[in-house]
Amino acid sequence: MTTKKNHTHFSKKEAIKLGFQVAKKNIIFFVGIFVIITLVFALTTLIQSSAAFNKDAASFVISNILVFVVNTIIDMGLIRIAIKFAERERVVFSDLFYTPSLINYVLTSIMSAVIVVIGLVLFIVPGIIFALRIQFSKYLVVDRGLGPVEAIQKSWSMTKGVSLNLFLFVILLMFINILGLLAFVVGLFISIPLTMVANAFVYRKLLSYSK
Repeated sequence: MTTKKNHTHFSKKEAIKLGFQVAKKNIIFFVGIFVIITLVFALTTLIQSSAAFNKDAASFVISNILVFVVNTIIDMGLIRIAIKFAERERVVFSDLFYTPSLINYVLTSIMSAVIVVIGLVLFIVPGIIFALRIQFSKYLVVDRGLGPVEAIQKSWSMTKGVSLNLFLFVILLMFINILGLLAFVVGLFISIPLTMVANAFVYRKLLSYSK
C-alpha cells in the first residue's frame, strides 16, 4: 500500500510551502523579471502598432510572428526558471530567454490545445481531465528536450492516478492567486511566483516517480 501511494501522490502542502519560501526569498528577482517582461511586451506592442499604422501587410505579418516567438520564448523561460528554483539551482535573468526546443514547444502547445478542445467538446469533463493529464508536456520539452508526441505521452503517464489531486491543487492555487489579487494586487508578486514554483515542484516529484 505504501509503495502504491508513493507512486500516485504528491503533497500540495509541501509544494505550496516551497513556492512561498522561494517567492519570499527571491521577491526582488521576480520583480525584476516582471519589469523585463513588461519592457519586452511594450517594445513588441510598439512594433506591432507601427506596422499596423503603416498599413504594410508584410510588416504586420512579420511583427505578429515576432511577437508570437518572443512570447513563446518567455513562456519557456518562465518554466525553466520555475524548474531551477524547484531544484534549488542558481537562477539568473538570462534564463528568461530560453530558445532550445522552440519548435517542439510550439508544436506541443498546439497539440495539447487541440486535445483539450476535443475533450471539452465531449461534455467538458473529459477536457478538464485531458488538461490535467497533459499539463506537464511543455515542462518536459523545456526540461528534457522531448518531442511533442513523446512529451504528451510522458505527461499522461506521469499523471496517472493523480487527476483528482491535481484538480484540487489547481483550485487551491487559483484561490491563492485570488487572495494575491485582493491584496491590493501587490500580493500577486508572491502568489504568481509561488504558483510557478509549486507547479514545477509537482512536475519534478511526478517525474521522479515515473523513472
